[in-house]
Amino acid sequence: MQSIRDRLENILSRLASRPADEKFYPKLYAEAARAAADASDARKRAGVTLGPLDGTIVSIKDLFDVAGEATTAGS
Repeated sequence: MQSIRDRLENILSRLASRPADEKFYPKLYAEAARAAADASDARKRAGVTLGPLDGTIVSIKDLFDVAGEATTAGS
């Protein structure tokens, strides 16, 4: 089974390969995502998870407030 980190790296690689005019996200939090993926993989190896969605890779639309980040609503 592929690790969460491996799946994340695949997604980040695919996003990075897009032409500049086809960028889907104004900002990527790659390092935070890697840390979260590694933590999820470690929990799964230990047999403990935060729940059935632990390790699910999601994007958060930039019109929702996220603590410590600017909410730009795509502009």
